[in-house]
Amino acid sequence: MNSLTLFFLGLILIYIPTCLSQNEDKQCFSQSLKPSYPCCEGNKIVFTDKDGDWGVEHNKWCGIGNGNDPSEELNESCFSVVLGYNCCEKCKVVLTDKDGKWGVEHNKWCGIKDSCTSDVEVEPVQNVPKEVEVKDPVQNDVDFDFAFLKIENNKKNVLYSPLSIKYALKMLQEGASNNTYAEINKFIGNTELTKYTTIEKGNEDLIETIMRNSEYSMLINNNNILSIANGLFIRDAFYKYVITEYINTLKEKYDAEIIEDSFESAQNVNQWIEDKTSGIIKNVLSDDVVSDPDIGMLIINTLAIDMEWVVQFRKEDTSGQPFYKDDGEEITATTLSCDGISSVNFSYYLGDDITVLTMDLKKYDEVQLEFMTIMPKENLTAYIENISKEQIDQIDKNLKLATDKIHIEIPKFKFDYDLKLKNDLIELGIEDAFDEIKADFSKMVDLEKLGGNIYVSDALHKTNIEFTEKGVKAAAVTVMLTAGSLGFPGNVKSIDIIIDKPFMFIIRDKNTKNIWFTGTVYEPDLWENDKKIYENPFYELNLGEDVDGFNKF
Repeated sequence: MNSLTLFFLGLILIYIPTCLSQNEDKQCFSQSLKPSYPCCEGNKIVFTDKDGDWGVEHNKWCGIGNGNDPSEELNESCFSVVLGYNCCEKCKVVLTDKDGKWGVEHNKWCGIKDSCTSDVEVEPVQNVPKEVEVKDPVQNDVDFDFAFLKIENNKKNVLYSPLSIKYALKMLQEGASNNTYAEINKFIGNTELTKYTTIEKGNEDLIETIMRNSEYSMLINNNNILSIANGLFIRDAFYKYVITEYINTLKEKYDAEIIEDSFESAQNVNQWIEDKTSGIIKNVLSDDVVSDPDIGMLIINTLAIDMEWVVQFRKEDTSGQPFYKDDGEEITATTLSCDGISSVNFSYYLGDDITVLTMDLKKYDEVQLEFMTIMPKENLTAYIENISKEQIDQIDKNLKLATDKIHIEIPKFKFDYDLKLKNDLIELGIEDAFDEIKADFSKMVDLEKLGGNIYVSDALHKTNIEFTEKGVKAAAVTVMLTAGSLGFPGNVKSIDIIIDKPFMFIIRDKNTKNIWFTGTVYEPDLWENDKKIYENPFYELNLGEDVDGFNKF
């Protein structure tokens, strides 16, 4: 097998139809909304939006009074509300971007009201409070890429794909409205995702070699080099509730396949996922989950990469070398080695506090990924707590091409990891989407016709990665279950780049810097477990340990 493989991501939406009873004894603004909501019996306000005052009675939202005066709303509203920021009390502008004019009050960004005239007072940027960073208030990609790494920073091997999660959230956001939209937008920002097209594999030499060994011909896996696919599975009985515009948006912006299915079993969706991930991801969903009558839709994103290093490591140079774990314990790790090499496909930085190494993967149809390793001299856990895009940008500036001879040692690793995605997203500010009552996906489903609401009830993220002499193989599965309710040549001495302590890594697009995968390695593969693999004659066929357990996940 070759390297860098698969990432799957999905969203499952479940609904439970029910009806909102109307309070016929009172008249209020919420009765005229779509979907409509009953009037409150009492006057306890728990939430106010552009429509008016809201309460909660009998575990349901209800309206209080006749709502906001449209003329007053016109004067007092501002563009930033839908983005999740309050309107400014004053008209002092400190920043203007494509969304509008921004001010800062109470050390927070706010939007300038529509009622402010064009002659608003411009506040000098240097007067913005130090606590407020002057940048696009709705761009938050920096926090997004490393947010989960910081939350689950528990001295364990970690892996996830920011790009794939971002695709899923973007698709989810397309169907969200009001504060549900704003919370997602505050986290992922307005940046349009880079569009990647499928790149087919052309490794005929390897396939021919394997085919000559008929005993193993069944092990051929025709992976694409790169593949991104999106799909919207809809239960046939639920299709009529899905808004046509939402379906068209997923088709046009994400090239999504729309599949109407009976949901009698998980066979069809599992087969779709398996096909899109070249057979690597299998049996993701159980029949019990899919056949549950409460399930209405599955929003699925698959991301697949299968790429080799430009300069590969020789298996003859792989050996057992010391690796010092976070607690100081010395172990013997299976370590890849490359000696006396000079190549523009490697770059490095040897700082006082960190050692950095980048290695290029092969370029296919103008797309090239690179693997970046960052090893702090002291403690990885503490380093991750403060990691930011600015630090990565500075590392990029410090990187030096390996025009001098370098000696590389880096441990081989393979592991899987389950991200606690639901808890992480809630901690990061996406709350309403998981709330049975507050979730607003009214651009996705006709809630009035449905007679209820849909919300994300759970979010799972399972990943697997294998770093080898040939390249990197990675796979991940993310499932968000939503329930409905009513509601990387000089002749001089080699420079040693030895990765022998816990490190973090980034797999990113070399040009756009989009981060496909990121994670940490605290415990690499042990040499005592791998030594026999290198004595296996079938390793020459690039089958490695998969001869004994092909495509394990």
